[in-house]
Amino acid sequence: MGSLCLRPVKVRRRVRPFNITTVALRALRSSGLKLQDNDILAMSSKFVAVSQGRCIDLSRVKVSSGGHALSKRLRMVPELAELVLQEADYVYGGIPEFALTFKDGVMAPNAGIDRSNIFPGWAIMYPKDPFRSAENIRTDILERTGKRIGILITDSRLMPTRVGTTGVAVGVAGFEPISDERGRRDLFGNIMKVTQRALADDLSAAVQPLMGETDEEIPIVLTRSEGLDRNAWMMTERSISPSEIAIGSKKCIFIRGISKAGTQPWPKKGKLVKK
Repeated sequence: MGSLCLRPVKVRRRVRPFNITTVALRALRSSGLKLQDNDILAMSSKFVAVSQGRCIDLSRVKVSSGGHALSKRLRMVPELAELVLQEADYVYGGIPEFALTFKDGVMAPNAGIDRSNIFPGWAIMYPKDPFRSAENIRTDILERTGKRIGILITDSRLMPTRVGTTGVAVGVAGFEPISDERGRRDLFGNIMKVTQRALADDLSAAVQPLMGETDEEIPIVLTRSEGLDRNAWMMTERSISPSEIAIGSKKCIFIRGISKAGTQPWPKKGKLVKK
């Protein structure tokens, strides 16, 4: 029997931009870990976002008329509502203080913008172009170490009708994020016709208990499969697109199965002022 090994990597708190590859490799050495081919480095989206300088002082956000309208409708802080409009691909509606949005292939409250683990009055955005960011980290590590690994940028999310958060992939590079089971046979010889495993999301959920949500300071988890008849994931060097792990609203069973009212994008106006 093989095993899936998850090794947490502690990194001290950071709030200013930094070179993420340098910090990650130093943290691995400090933890006594060495990269191997076929490893996957899971990184929290906040860790990647902070490295890119994606921390915003809300007091410096200029609120547009659309931002004020969304703020009034959902009783949100106006500056946060403005950021949601600028960051979200779609705004479907919401409840008080939370807008239901679609961002980078993920259904998420407030376009993934978070006000935890940052200075009071500030917010952390999603990483910029997370799939490209993951690919850049992968190639940088390959150039520095010669190791062919995968990068998984992960975030926590809410699931419909479920209490609490679980993991979701927001950026992938170096390994196939979907395992297509169609055409294979199950234990009783039935041919699988529709099943595809969301491998990147599965791994994101697996590392979340180690990363935590508060003051753990574990933004990286080294993921490795050992002793299996076949590797738990398939490595690749091709560029991976967000569309490979996401489906549009017209195909989503949750969105299609609920009233279509409010599915039009909210008007996106306004200007973001960074410090």
